[in-house]
Amino acid sequence: MITQQSIEKVRNTANIVEIVSETVALRRSGSNFLGLCPFHSERSPSFFVRESSNSYNCFGCGSSGNVISFVMATRAMSFPDAVEMLAGRFGVPLEYESGKSAAPRIDREHLFKICQTAHHFFRRSLLQVKTKQGEFAHVGNYLKKRLLTADVINTFGLGYCPSQRRSLLDVLVAAGFKEEDILLTGLVRRTARGDLYELFRGRLIFPIFMDAKRIAGFGGRMIPGVLESQGDRVVPKYINSPETPLYQKSKVFYGLPQALPSIRSERHAYIVEGYMDVIGLAMRGVSNVIACCGTAMTEQHIRRLGGICDKVTLLFDGDEAGRGAASKSFLVSRNAELDLSALFLPDGEDPDDFARKHGDQTQSALQSLPSSLLIDVYVDGILRRHGQTPGEPCGPNRLGKICDEIAGALRGIRHKVVRTTLIARISRKLKIDGALLEELVGEKGDGGGDSSLGRINTDERAKSEPPTEGDEGHGSEQPVRDPYTLPKLDIALLRVVMVMRLRVMSEVINNPEICEMLQPESLRFLLGLHEVLDGHVEEDGRLRESIKLYLQGLGEKWRTLWKEAHAMMEASVGEQEQVYNRTLEGFKRERLRALIKVSQEDVVKAADDPEAQAEAFSRMRTLKSQLDNLLRD
Repeated sequence: MITQQSIEKVRNTANIVEIVSETVALRRSGSNFLGLCPFHSERSPSFFVRESSNSYNCFGCGSSGNVISFVMATRAMSFPDAVEMLAGRFGVPLEYESGKSAAPRIDREHLFKICQTAHHFFRRSLLQVKTKQGEFAHVGNYLKKRLLTADVINTFGLGYCPSQRRSLLDVLVAAGFKEEDILLTGLVRRTARGDLYELFRGRLIFPIFMDAKRIAGFGGRMIPGVLESQGDRVVPKYINSPETPLYQKSKVFYGLPQALPSIRSERHAYIVEGYMDVIGLAMRGVSNVIACCGTAMTEQHIRRLGGICDKVTLLFDGDEAGRGAASKSFLVSRNAELDLSALFLPDGEDPDDFARKHGDQTQSALQSLPSSLLIDVYVDGILRRHGQTPGEPCGPNRLGKICDEIAGALRGIRHKVVRTTLIARISRKLKIDGALLEELVGEKGDGGGDSSLGRINTDERAKSEPPTEGDEGHGSEQPVRDPYTLPKLDIALLRVVMVMRLRVMSEVINNPEICEMLQPESLRFLLGLHEVLDGHVEEDGRLRESIKLYLQGLGEKWRTLWKEAHAMMEASVGEQEQVYNRTLEGFKRERLRALIKVSQEDVVKAADDPEAQAEAFSRMRTLKSQLDNLLRD
């Protein structure tokens, strides 16, 4: 976990005007900068950037924050990723906290440098296609077949890894990188005999960018005529980097940095399944396209898109596999603050085929395809799995089983309006009484849903309690502030996260406005707890032990707060949601009050500049109006 001192140094060092200018055209307005807000549509600029405090705020939509929260909101990054990106950009060395028994920390920036060096090698190697000799003749033929132009090769940074053994490895070792560090990037692997071999030999390389400069991993596509001639073994067409300290496929999109401007502009993203699907569509004018990297879509994927668009369309093959993938996506997106739908291509076509077929008319051809809500795709998938054709009458026993499964999924939806709306839609689709389905959803039980969303009873609370005195554990040795000295809003949010955990954790730490308002100690606790929770499910017995160890290192008062949180929050999911939502509203009110205070200071500072003072007065009135509306609600 990054230390608070490092976070503050990044926040104070990174130039917010430089960062914002890459997204927003800014002009100077007094001592500040002014531009059109990137978070909502407007014709008159109301988005102010203050270089002196490294902060921004919009007096149209109320968005505000600092340089870290701006990167989070506009580049679909988590808090730690945004800090690391800015640290690398502005040369701030980061320090990390570690427990007594923690493994040695991995230097991620060093691994990024290895990936960057490898990418430069891949790019140089691809230039050899001009020789039209040996394996490079096959590479050139493939590029021509797929109509990959120089522009698209440069945009997506495509490269090639020669088939000779150790060609990449020798370059990396000569650059001063150790073999054990190179192993951590996933570029090479070790055989049973201990020899290193390169993962991507003889393949076209697709770099997977974390942002405009940093590469987390790679994908490789077999080149016909190169690997095929190297033995009788079956060679997979595509391979991807394994999971590494840089690359977690459940959180990464291929093509996101290239697609970001278009996604932000259109507030809409297409999600496809392959690298060439992204590139093929982009070549034909559909630039708001990204892909999951060799995995099904996850909740982390959806949350990354929450701050940059309002609508997501899954663009999948129309076969059974494509429809099955879209159906599963409903479960991970049911609590998304986005509208999700699915487009299915004609049988036998993938998005790249579709784009080549329609050329410059691809955008309009996509818009002409029938769109389906994910809930409809999900229900149709359940019907087919039960041997039922969608739209045909169903026997009562089979219908009961189907409704039980659907109710389990709906039970995991937090927002009452969303849940009620979907119940009404499914009831019409299945021709059943909506009240019966609503009653099923309200019943306690698994039903195929998220069992962690039930009432927290005494037994569950006992599982969640921290260790008692005498338990041994490990944690940060750095002194931790008494949680009871934190602001009331911080304590309220900490309590609700302690209880709801996986249901709200990522939503909280990926919300730039909340991260901006939290005290450093609160944010540090949440980031640490997120690291503990990451990769677990609520029912995992190991999770309880991990939480014990984490709280043990923080001290007795943090453990007491944990116990109090579970005692106070012994309530139904709906009541927990109400507490959570009230807490978020409290943060919104406090943020508006803070912005009003800043505007009042600007009025005083601009006493000699009537125009700037008038702008400050206008901003202050807008903020007060927003606060009044929030208080009335």
